[in-house]
Amino acid sequence: MISHQHADSLFTSTATPGARRLAVSLGLSLLLGTIATATAWADSSAVAVIGDSIGEGVQSADAAWQTQVTSYAAWVATQQGTPLTLPLINTNALGVVGSTRGRHRIEPDLIASNVAVSGAGLSSLLGNRADADRPRAINSETDLVLYPRQQTQLEAIEAAPPQWLLCWIGNNDVLSAVTSFGSLDASQLTPAAEFEADFIALTDRLDALINNHGTRVVFANIPDVTDIAFLLDRAAAEALTGFSLELPAGTLTSLPAALLMRYFGDDALLERPNFVLTQEELEVIQDRIRVLNSIIAREAGRLGMPVVDINAVFKAWVENPISIDGFTLSNQPFGGLFSTDGVHPSNTGHALIANEFIATINQHFGASIAPIDPETLSFVFQTDPYIDKNGDGRIAGRPGVGLLESLALLIGLSGDSRELPASEP
Repeated sequence: MISHQHADSLFTSTATPGARRLAVSLGLSLLLGTIATATAWADSSAVAVIGDSIGEGVQSADAAWQTQVTSYAAWVATQQGTPLTLPLINTNALGVVGSTRGRHRIEPDLIASNVAVSGAGLSSLLGNRADADRPRAINSETDLVLYPRQQTQLEAIEAAPPQWLLCWIGNNDVLSAVTSFGSLDASQLTPAAEFEADFIALTDRLDALINNHGTRVVFANIPDVTDIAFLLDRAAAEALTGFSLELPAGTLTSLPAALLMRYFGDDALLERPNFVLTQEELEVIQDRIRVLNSIIAREAGRLGMPVVDINAVFKAWVENPISIDGFTLSNQPFGGLFSTDGVHPSNTGHALIANEFIATINQHFGASIAPIDPETLSFVFQTDPYIDKNGDGRIAGRPGVGLLESLALLIGLSGDSRELPASEP
């Protein structure tokens, strides 16, 4: 976690150069709304981001400056040495991404270059337009991110073509099939033909940016969302509820369902089919992901632009887990890769994703961007508020940064002060 109370420790002699560099960037972000380093990468003028909640920097079902500045996009820009202007958001203990109640832009008139919007699917990236004409008229996440412009994400990029564009979109075209925890039937998937038509429309317009302005686009594909921490097998659900469950092998339930069962003390919910994903339904979701990823790969190839294979990377992390400082990261709740909501990456997850983007950029474009080094990754891990490092079933969390964080504290899942390193005097 990098927040007001911990940022000062980044400047100590024990902090790594990468950590100190990020700390300086975070300080600038609070004043100017930018992520930047002292020296711009000679080959770049600007970096921009389009996409969904991962690009916006959502963690624990909220996006705020505390989460936005630790996103994969912020890390890529920091390692590149390119400016990335963030639409920094203030939230409160009841904040929820998608709602503007209690959430507002720190500097509403600032023109952000990260215009990724939580909840965006491919069609909404193309068609959802901000329409607020004054700060008090902001009433949607799209307004919150794009104000003062009255544009779609793509229109905003076309109006100010960047040197580099990170484009990670498509997750929400499959995600609701696993997050609709009371309607788990695999019916929420975007039809492949619709996705294909929209992705061709997207790449046709990006082709104009590439040819007319030299923009370099870096795509990413869709991970297997059936492996995220939001979905639980029997063992994971029993660990959270504290009692035995009748959940057949090969089927999954959800994190909210497990918390409800924990609260009521029984597994009656599992008798309802819509609270369980069967093996057949999981296969339908996975097959659709394969089809959509093939479309992404084909269209990116048509433009001559690379795709970060997040699907393969995430699969490797699940099957051959990474260890940091002796802790093995997992896709389980509080296991290291995800924030409290089980959907969005933890600080550590974002840093690892950033390194995958950097590796793809270096390989495809012949760049020499330094990845986040092991010492800095260790620092990110040690200060990550979403990891149960001591195995007591609780995390530090980010109390006050959104409703889910408040609820996690109330039910005893967060607030473990032993999880974070003590601040140096």
